[in-house]
Amino acid sequence: MTNEELLRQVNFDKPDFSARSSEVFDLGEGKVLKLYFTETEDASIDREILNTKVAFETGCTPMACYGDVKIRGRRGLILKKLEGCSMTNMPGKNPLILFTAGKILATLHANVHSKKAPQLKDVRQETIEVLEREAVFNFLTKEDKERLKAYILALPEGDNILHMDFHTDNILCDGNNYQVIDWMTALRGNPLAEVAMMNFLHHEAELFPGSSRLKIAFMQMVRGGIYNSFIKNYEKMTGRTEAESHQWDIIAWILRLGNWNINYERENLQGKIAAFVKEV
Repeated sequence: MTNEELLRQVNFDKPDFSARSSEVFDLGEGKVLKLYFTETEDASIDREILNTKVAFETGCTPMACYGDVKIRGRRGLILKKLEGCSMTNMPGKNPLILFTAGKILATLHANVHSKKAPQLKDVRQETIEVLEREAVFNFLTKEDKERLKAYILALPEGDNILHMDFHTDNILCDGNNYQVIDWMTALRGNPLAEVAMMNFLHHEAELFPGSSRLKIAFMQMVRGGIYNSFIKNYEKMTGRTEAESHQWDIIAWILRLGNWNINYERENLQGKIAAFVKEV
């Protein structure tokens, strides 16, 4: 069937999966629809189309993009359906994956970071634009921002592909196959910027809002263990080290705060950025 015929069969009141910026619907015939919420900016959607095509063409993901559509005033992407479940949910099916998750993440990272894509947006430029654009940075003075911009522009340029939201929800597992999905945040630059983001995501990012303290404590322990295995294997595979990544921490903090602005994380990130400015 054509895409139009597949879309006519969808019940848009019942998504198969919901995320922060979109809902996903199974269209059948090996395709899914990623339908963005109305508040998602057109520029972000346009960038995800480019990012997904680049990631597919360079071998970072098998998720082909079949174009965009507009439904009920909402934009969407028609994508190749990938089988499996997220790595986050895999322990319920295979608890042993907790012992190999770090190495899997390192292998996937090393593959993505080995690819070049000069057509993607520079991570340094994106960070500066976020810093200038988002109201959540109003706690900084004009002089603070200028100092941060100078520091960021002095960081080394790179053409390596960066995912920049590389967590277990964005890894699909199907047997021994592991695929990276959700390329909206992809950029180009030095892979150490992604290592810095991984450090934050696995130590300080919000975990399952509304969950019990016991579950949160357990998941903090799990993700910390996964990160330790990840960084050990990633350093061995690439020669890049966590110690080297700390010069990129400010990139991770600004992008995380500006792009997501999560209540739980806001005060912590603003404090980190304010303290960093004083040391620049």
